[in-house]
Parts: sequence; C-alpha cells; structure tokens
Amino acid sequence: MPKKAKKGPPLITAEEDLAAFGFRLSDIVRTPLGITATVIGVKYESSDDKATGRVWVKYENGHEAPLEPKLNAGFMSALGYRKCSEADHIRRDVGAHVLEQKKIEDERKVVEEVLRCKEQGLPIPEHLIPKPKATKKKAADGAAKKK
Repeated sequence: MPKKAKKGPPLITAEEDLAAFGFRLSDIVRTPLGITATVIGVKYESSDDKATGRVWVKYENGHEAPLEPKLNAGFMSALGYRKCSEADHIRRDVGAHVLEQKKIEDERKVVEEVLRCKEQGLPIPEHLIPKPKATKKKAADGAAKKK
C-alpha cells in the first residue's frame, strides 16, 4: 500500500493575515493572465514566519492553488494581480442566490407533487422518490478484509 502524503500547512482565513496581501476572504482576483479566482485563505510554510505566506485561491473550475509570488500587497499588484470590481462581487453573489432559490423552488415543487398524489390516493411516481444514499464502499471493504 502506498504511503499517504503528508498533510500540508493549514489554510488561514483570518482578516489580518489576508490584509497583508491586500485581499479579503472571498474576494475575486484577476491574475496577470486574465483568469479570475476567489481568495480562500493564506498558507504559511512556517507558522512563526509570516513572510512565508502565500495567498491561496479557488479557480472557477474548482482547482485550488497558491498565487505565484510570496510577496506582500504592493508587489502583488505591481505584478498584475488585481481585485475585481464590486460589481463582479455583487454579480457572483446574486448568481449564487438565484441558484439557491431555484434549488429551493424545485424541492418545493417535488413536495407539492408528492402531497397531491397522496391526497388523491395515487402512487408516488418513481422519479419523485429520493434515491437511497450510497453506503461507503471502502469502509465496508476494509472491515471485510480485516476479518
């Protein structure tokens, strides 16, 4: 069995740690290449030495990575890392809100349909019945191997 990788340093999300880089948690940042990402925190190589910090971001495709320089806010903006406008932040938040409302509305429609079927004494359609949650296969396999 291969060795497990060591867990890296923890992700720090405190305002004072991010302020050193000129960003706040959940800020949208545009890289010098024009790619946008969301700030998720700072990781320090050594928790004692704050100069070893790097800002970590989450890109739109879901990948998490550090921004390139291990520098402070002035140098990062000089290299082309820019905080996006407030309009971009508002647009993102409104989009997330709309998706959440759509999800709630879809769930409400399913519940109403199930209640309507029950009131009329009809069977509940298969597509409205929730799928059973999958059991953790690895945990079950591991327990079987130990026996």
